[in-house]
Amino acid sequence: MNNNQQVVNFSVEIELVDNKANFTYYIGDDQVSGGGEVRTKTAAIYTLKQDTFNKGFLFSSATITGNCADDFLYVVNNNGKSITITDTDETSGTASIIFNVECNGTSYSSSDPQVINKEEI
Repeated sequence: MNNNQQVVNFSVEIELVDNKANFTYYIGDDQVSGGGEVRTKTAAIYTLKQDTFNKGFLFSSATITGNCADDFLYVVNNNGKSITITDTDETSGTASIIFNVECNGTSYSSSDPQVINKEEI
């Protein structure tokens, strides 16, 4: 990360329901979509809540698609407890980010929080 980036910290809770991983995103105590609009260089840090981590969930990667997907990079941190998504916001458009996690040898994927890149105001 560089000092010119906006930083957004998310915490992530994952629950298994019918063998499907349901991801819930929070900023502080508020539940949020996990995506949003970006108007500047941004680093979004997604950290597993301690209860989710204790169940054995770890981030393994992210799949990023869309017309501005080349603006995005991801890095898995803290042995899988968090993942940082950086967005250069160079291209206007929409990207979908799918988080890939593992839990006790089984892989799961999130639904796709969408990020919309808009020009700076």
